[in-house]
Amino acid sequence: MSKTISSLLKSALFLVIAISPLASAAADTFQSNGATIDFEITGTGKPVFILHGGLASREDLRALINHLSKTHKVVALDTRGHGKSTGADQPISYMLMASDVNNLATRLSLTDLTVIGQSDGGITALTVALNYPNIVKQLIVLGANFNHAALPESGKNYLRNFKVPKEFDRAQFPGMYLDDYFAGGRTIQNYQRWFDKLAIMWTTSPNYSTVDIAQIIVPVLVINGDRQDIPLAHTVTLYNALPSAQLLIVPGATHFLQHEKPEMLHRAISEFLAP
Repeated sequence: MSKTISSLLKSALFLVIAISPLASAAADTFQSNGATIDFEITGTGKPVFILHGGLASREDLRALINHLSKTHKVVALDTRGHGKSTGADQPISYMLMASDVNNLATRLSLTDLTVIGQSDGGITALTVALNYPNIVKQLIVLGANFNHAALPESGKNYLRNFKVPKEFDRAQFPGMYLDDYFAGGRTIQNYQRWFDKLAIMWTTSPNYSTVDIAQIIVPVLVINGDRQDIPLAHTVTLYNALPSAQLLIVPGATHFLQHEKPEMLHRAISEFLAP
C-alpha cells in the first residue's frame, strides 16, 4: 500500500469517527446526607448504576461506562469524598454510600436497577440490595468482600499505618488514584486525614454473614480475578451464599481486572445483562 493511499484511508477513518454520534454525558449534582454527590447520565435504555472503588472516581470505570452506555442508561457517580463529590463530617460507611445511591435513584425516579460495583463499589452494591431491595433488579460485583475478616491482617496493618510519602509512586496503589483525589479540588495536605477515614471503614467493615447475603434474592454476577487480594475461598463463599448467582473467575487478573482484562469483563457483563 502506498503512503498516499494509506494517508487517505487514515483521513477517511478520522472523518467517520468525527461525524459518528457519540453518547454524551449529562453531569449534575445533588445533596445527600450532608454531601454533594456528582454524577453523570449517559445513554438510554434500562438503568444501570455504576459504583467505583475506594480512592478512585467514576473515571476508573470509564471504559465500562462507555461500553454499557451503548445499550443502557448508565448512571455513574463519584461516591462521597471521592472524585468531584464532597464528603461530610460524619465517618464514611458503606451504609451511608448505599443511602446516597438510594437517594439518587429516588431523585431520578428510577427502579429496577442493575447496580454494578467494583471493590468498595461492590460492597456498596451488596449493601444497597440488602437495605433497599425494592429498587434493585440485579447486581454485578467485582472484587468485593462481604466481611472484612477476608482481609489478611498484614493488609489491615498496612492500611492502619499508612503514612503519606514525600513522593507517591503514581503507578502503584494508592498513588495511582491521585488524579481522582485532586479532581475535587483537594490538596495533598488533607490526604492523610481522608485516607485514615477510609482505612477505618476498610478494616472494620463490612460485617455481613452468609445468612445476611442469602437475603439477596435477585440475580447476581460475582466477578473476581484469580490473583485477587481477596481470597478465592471468600469469593466462592459469597457466590454459594447467594440464592441466584453466577461466578466468573478471570484468569491472570488482579483487583484491577477492569484495566487488565476489559474485553473479557465487558463481554461477561453484557451477556449477563442480555434479556
